[in-house]
Amino acid sequence: MPNSIAGTYIIRNYRDPDADQISNIDFITMLAYRYNGDYEPRNIFCAVDSEGTILGVGHIVPDPAWLAIEAGGKSDDFVYKLKLDIFLNEEISVPESLPHDLYDHLLSRAKDLRARHRGKCVRISHTIPAVDKKEMDFYISKGFDTHRTHLVMKRDLTKEIPDFPLPEGLIVKRWGMETQAEEEQYLAAEAKGDLFGVSWSLNYLRWTKNGEEWNTFTVFNGNDVAGSVMTWGLGEGRSATENIFVLPEWRRKGIAKAVITEALKFLKAKGKTEATLGVFGDNGKAISLYESLGYRMLAVMLEFGLDI
Repeated sequence: MPNSIAGTYIIRNYRDPDADQISNIDFITMLAYRYNGDYEPRNIFCAVDSEGTILGVGHIVPDPAWLAIEAGGKSDDFVYKLKLDIFLNEEISVPESLPHDLYDHLLSRAKDLRARHRGKCVRISHTIPAVDKKEMDFYISKGFDTHRTHLVMKRDLTKEIPDFPLPEGLIVKRWGMETQAEEEQYLAAEAKGDLFGVSWSLNYLRWTKNGEEWNTFTVFNGNDVAGSVMTWGLGEGRSATENIFVLPEWRRKGIAKAVITEALKFLKAKGKTEATLGVFGDNGKAISLYESLGYRMLAVMLEFGLDI
């Protein structure tokens, strides 16, 4: 249902000229719509009033776990996820029905995508800060429940960063991934190093590469990737240290400590005072590793989901 009237607004699919208004609602989302090919107009819905003002916007976008659905090879109970997000124009008093109508359109679109994959376990997911009870109430009212805890940790870069040597024969490179072959090599390594055997899409990788202050620190054994950490800017003084992985055959050799601290030292030299990362709350080994490197708790995010 690409167009429908609901009270004083219509809900329709995204159009390129909408980006200017959406930038005032959520700037990062606008950038994703413009420059990340994973965000398709048919999966984005805008609520627009009679004067053309966008009152709210929402989208369905593939999670890395969705990207494996065509390739196969996963267990029968593997959960393929689509991420759902809704943003309201906070400068305007919007009708109470609006988020519900946007949600209904998004759910319908998710079910269309799901219908192509009978026999698969498909879930729509949305991640919410643990302090945002109002947003939790909205998704709980739609039948969502919690499926995973995400911890956000921070590292004070004004404090000392220790040295951790790499095993002999390995080196760390700031890897620009300048060709598609290199990008695909990175994504293949990420999938091998991931707990669930999935990676970002090529679209998402390229979008992230174009972001402010992006860098990737990758450990190589010859021409082969052994582990990696990615960084990008999060405003003045703060950067992300994300997409941390080590391939199974290289684990328990100190590679994660070495490459993470290499990235932290780089950020500190650039004048950053804090680095953050996200980690699943049930990944005890990773949490212990990050704490040993000086990361401390910053926030908790809850992943809500609805099986469809």
